[in-house]
Amino acid sequence: MKLKLKPALTRRPREMVNKMASAVRRKVRRHPRSLKLKRKGPPEALLGLGRFVANPRRFGGFVSGPALATAITAAIDPAAGPVLELGPGTGVFTRALLARGVAETDLVLVELDPMLAGRLRSAFPQALVLCCKAGSITPDLLEGRRPAAVVSGLPLLNFPADEVERILAAAFAVSTPDAEFYQFTYGPRCPVRDHLKARLGLIARRTARVWRNVPPASVYCITRR
Repeated sequence: MKLKLKPALTRRPREMVNKMASAVRRKVRRHPRSLKLKRKGPPEALLGLGRFVANPRRFGGFVSGPALATAITAAIDPAAGPVLELGPGTGVFTRALLARGVAETDLVLVELDPMLAGRLRSAFPQALVLCCKAGSITPDLLEGRRPAAVVSGLPLLNFPADEVERILAAAFAVSTPDAEFYQFTYGPRCPVRDHLKARLGLIARRTARVWRNVPPASVYCITRR
């Protein structure tokens, strides 16, 4: 079954995110008690919702469900080496990586939000957690680790082009030559534009379409040419 979207929504994925955030803010203001869950769930769900409402342009993790987490980590080889995760948020993709068999000691988690970084350190004490911008990582910060794969939970469509370029350049600079960069998007095409891929010498292919996520998402694998 194909999902039909209005042309305006497919052309402007950023507006989708902003409208979702505005709707949540209005509901919280009018009905603050509506945040109470009718059934028990992980505290991370409410934490992710709160961080998204506070800054929807930089946080896209609360709508990343188990199906998307499974899809974006499906091709990760646990034996290949460390995995760099950008924007892990509440750890949805991190737990999927552990379920794939990646050792916790092989995880490098880069999270800008201090509150979330602190929770990640508590939840994954054997992982290396860096509280900094994804575009500022260096080999020294990784303490000798050379990631064989990168998993990104960052909403790249909400970032300016120069920041996306810094993120990609930094991630590939600290990774192995054949490292693969896995990125999800709610938009209709790869969130890394063609001119940027050409400048950085990268190619991208879609590896999955996740209809069971809300909203539906695609996963792209980005590699060096």
